[in-house]
Amino acid sequence: MPEQTVIPTQPLTAHGEETRLKLIAAATPEFIEQGFRAARVQQIAKNAGVRLSAINYHFGGKDGLYLAVLRHHGELAIQQRPLLTNTEQSLQQHFRFMIHSLLQRMLDDSQGCQLAQLVLREMVNPTAAQEDIFQRFQYPQMQQVFSLLHQILPNADQTALLRCTLSLFGQCIIYVLARPLILRTNPDLLSYPGWLDEIENHIVRFSWAGLQALQEASHA
Repeated sequence: MPEQTVIPTQPLTAHGEETRLKLIAAATPEFIEQGFRAARVQQIAKNAGVRLSAINYHFGGKDGLYLAVLRHHGELAIQQRPLLTNTEQSLQQHFRFMIHSLLQRMLDDSQGCQLAQLVLREMVNPTAAQEDIFQRFQYPQMQQVFSLLHQILPNADQTALLRCTLSLFGQCIIYVLARPLILRTNPDLLSYPGWLDEIENHIVRFSWAGLQALQEASHA
């Protein structure tokens, strides 16, 4: 198991918290564009408008800063767009709510959450932070998807539920991963009024029909 990075806990003043947030904000695009290994701490400090030593003081170095960035965006995703709702709704409505949350996390730039882009980078070039993010965010979120899918497909085993979960995540994150291809093929697909709602409607219709087909097949 990779060695865990520990972020130092310094007593924070309002100024200290402001510096931390500035560094996280400046580090996010650097890590997304360059990846962890190629990211330049000097550039991050410069963009944040702070001294380079502030990274070591607040995060213990580049590793700690990277982990803090991942945690920040993971927590932001869960706070802003939870996958499940406690309101009284049909299973199909709960399913739509989950797809809506996933798409908002990944594609709505106004949310300020860039977890999808960071995780894609991490999946391509894994670091020591991978286990922390899996245990802290990815696995608990997958369990929530499992719980809803199990209600929709009560006869499905864990393997079938995992396949369905991966299919759902894949349909959402492909719009992040394949953005350059989409823009070259049909630029309007990610820009015309209501484009995000249309993607949501498509994924919900497409996936709900598939889930119902699986449920019917389990009774055949």
